[in-house]
Amino acid sequence: MGKAAMAALVWWACLAAQAAPLRLPAGKAPVAQGGSVTATAQGALIRYRGWLLAVDGAVPEERPDIVLTSAYAHHAPLLQIGATQRTLPLWSAFELVKGSARLRITALPGPDEVAALLLDFGDSDYRIVILAAPVERQAYALLAQRFPGADLALLQQQGRRVMLPLGSGRGQVFGAEQAVPYRFSKVRR
Repeated sequence: MGKAAMAALVWWACLAAQAAPLRLPAGKAPVAQGGSVTATAQGALIRYRGWLLAVDGAVPEERPDIVLTSAYAHHAPLLQIGATQRTLPLWSAFELVKGSARLRITALPGPDEVAALLLDFGDSDYRIVILAAPVERQAYALLAQRFPGADLALLQQQGRRVMLPLGSGRGQVFGAEQAVPYRFSKVRR
């Protein structure tokens, strides 16, 4: 095998290794079909099909599968799984599998050009976008256009995390009352 062919083979193997999802052990409890998002001060707890994600300092009662920290200023968002911490630069994605449930986390430019996170559960099951910076109320209607396919946006509003269902056209936010979960189920596309 020539040097060029060997280099191509090594390059392909590196790409394949990067594309392979990280597998987490499945839980022993039955997996609920729906999900919930609970706002907690500046963060949120997300539960869906066996996943537990803690966003921006939210502290769950049990150990989360993933801890996410939004981007700020010119820093990339952070993803933490156990002791492993990883940055997510713009346009990068990280895929995980837990049992039979998939989760892809992608860093995309937000309306303010600070990286937003798009959580894509399953094969287009449910999509949540997490914005790092506040968005003016007038721009709420544009979020569904900027993040096509997103079902829910987690926004910063007056120092709190609130939830905005996308696609409803009403622009009504939930979560200002804190600790009241927003419940959702799989969306057929």
